[in-house]
Amino acid sequence: MKSKLYLLCAVLVLAGLLTACGGGGSSSSNSTSTASSGESVAGSGGSEEASSGDAVLTAAKKSATESSQTPTTIEAAEFGPVTPQKGALIYFIGCDQSIPGCVAQVKGFEAAADAAGYSTTVCDAKFEVAAFQNCMSQAVQAAPAAIVNNARPQSDAPEAYKKAHEANIPVFGQFTAEEPEPKEGNVGEVGYVCEHEAELLADQIIAQTNGEANVAVFADTVYQCNQQRAKGFENVLSECSGCSIETESFSAATMQTDLGPAIQATIQRNPELDWIVAAPGAAGSLAAASVREAGKSSEISIGTFDGEEPELELLRKEEIVKLDVLSGIYENGWCVVDLISRYLAESPVPGGIENPTQQVLTPSNVPPEGSFEGAENYEEQFTKLWGAS
Repeated sequence: MKSKLYLLCAVLVLAGLLTACGGGGSSSSNSTSTASSGESVAGSGGSEEASSGDAVLTAAKKSATESSQTPTTIEAAEFGPVTPQKGALIYFIGCDQSIPGCVAQVKGFEAAADAAGYSTTVCDAKFEVAAFQNCMSQAVQAAPAAIVNNARPQSDAPEAYKKAHEANIPVFGQFTAEEPEPKEGNVGEVGYVCEHEAELLADQIIAQTNGEANVAVFADTVYQCNQQRAKGFENVLSECSGCSIETESFSAATMQTDLGPAIQATIQRNPELDWIVAAPGAAGSLAAASVREAGKSSEISIGTFDGEEPELELLRKEEIVKLDVLSGIYENGWCVVDLISRYLAESPVPGGIENPTQQVLTPSNVPPEGSFEGAENYEEQFTKLWGAS
């Protein structure tokens, strides 16, 4: 009996030593990973890592609080008054009009152009490069005062861009995810905020999960903005020691058939997944359907963009979609008209970039109907600057 007691004591002491040294039991490793590299970076532990993690979480919570509030002042206010060139034609090339967010951007543009006194023509570029090239060619032939390219990279229509420059027709980008290139590309850009939108969403997720988020990001490749969103999300999550992330790409042109199976495969591969981020916004409800089909409605939340009605209806019900970040859906178009007006008046905006305001929508601040249109009284603020109020 005594020998057995000594043996038991020895085992207990050994177990205690192994636990103290991390050799026994379970341990958690904080990591950030991407599907493209397949690599993980484990946390080093210790007070330094804890301090860094606390700082990231504190910053994320501060950002989450601020980004949920409705902005009150448009950026154009800092540029001062401008007189629009009334009667001039602006040719607007819209992204695919089957996407609600694209429809909203056209609506905002037309309302702003009408208020400023411009005439307008709108061409639906759809998803196809050929359709975009056709719209650009038609725009150049119309000899407008300005052309607006909503969301497509200039590299998709190089010949039309060249002809526009030769004819001294300025082209303006709207959410093209490209900085202005006055000599060969766009002379100005509205909505150069795709990475920033994603950073705001990432901060919200870090804040809500207390710095322990397991996230899969699905980003479209047709519109460059969505790839920038993936990059912005990765930038923030890489600083969160308790978070992990993987990214996958898909085409908005085929997302109705391809996105669901891709999300299902990710859910099956990663049983610890608790957040899916989908861009553009139209992918949000598709992602929610995939989560529902997987029986994970109470375990996985969706974060998305663009403030489109199908996703916002789920957000109001707190049904899988829990976050949506966007730049004012109608204010976008007003910024386009303002930027063009300043260029035509030979007083361009410094750097050629003008941005609408952003807000993160949550179940507690999502409008009971409609979406986040822009800063408070943005129409009145613009018309006052244009002398049209």
